[in-house]
Amino acid sequence: MNRSTILTAAAVATAALAVAYRGPAQSPPPAVALPAAQVVAAAAPDDADRVAVVKSARDFEAAFNTGDAKAVAALWTANGESREATGETFRGRLAIEKAYAEFFKANAGARVEVLVKSVRFPAKDVAVEEGLVRQTRGPKDLPGTTSYVTVHAREGGQWKIALSSEAGVGNDRLEDLDWLLGNWTARVKDDAVTFTFARDPKKPNLTATFTRTPAGKEPVTGTVRIAADPETGRIRSWAFEDDGAHSQGLWFCDGKSWVIDAHGVLADGTPTAERIILQRVAPDAITWRVVDRVLGDARVKDAPPVRLTRAAAK
Repeated sequence: MNRSTILTAAAVATAALAVAYRGPAQSPPPAVALPAAQVVAAAAPDDADRVAVVKSARDFEAAFNTGDAKAVAALWTANGESREATGETFRGRLAIEKAYAEFFKANAGARVEVLVKSVRFPAKDVAVEEGLVRQTRGPKDLPGTTSYVTVHAREGGQWKIALSSEAGVGNDRLEDLDWLLGNWTARVKDDAVTFTFARDPKKPNLTATFTRTPAGKEPVTGTVRIAADPETGRIRSWAFEDDGAHSQGLWFCDGKSWVIDAHGVLADGTPTAERIILQRVAPDAITWRVVDRVLGDARVKDAPPVRLTRAAAK
């Protein structure tokens, strides 16, 4: 890859990761206990109840994704409450059904997925569920998440939602990158570029490996680590090439695109800086554009958009 076209392969890898963050800022649906892709390990006395609470979450997901407002509302108690992240509260099953019916009518194709982080039982017949709601509204939207807390009550042997509350609209979370897991390819002029992204099985990080193969030359490889900064909570990336070049990236969303402020250094010690703008153009395609580029003390011409395509699973 020509250095005057893309400053470092590490910056390219950072760009590919950043696109996954968040979709357009939109009002979320009424807050709710949502289904579970992940669940904290159960203590033996609570196993059956924990499974029942998680099943309620999965039932919500199925009802939401088919646009069935009546089935969604049936998961609440008769006088249950649903509190949106925007502050609006719906009280009672009928009000909740009406709110969801209006939401589905205005947002055809919206889908949710929930990561249940914990389920605990602070008192008899009471369960507290916490996690994240991941939502998308179209094939070009980036996934966005909100946090939720739901209080379940046991009525007649069944767990029902008594109170749900959603918060944290617009916060950047590592979980929003899960859709990026897998293998991706791109071509920049005569260079072939491949990326493989995976979740660290032991730590709250994403890891990536990338390979750039210039025509007629030996491949250049590198790694990227993605994590939330423990000091600020912001998402950062740290990328390293095998020749010694390295970079860091800080991400933010402007509503429709992800923007990454990246700073690094080449193998010869020359400092680099650039701003990377990313958009999702299809479920399996990303474009990135590099602007405001600086190499040493000199400004460099903006790079043309590059398309990154997800490789088909084998």
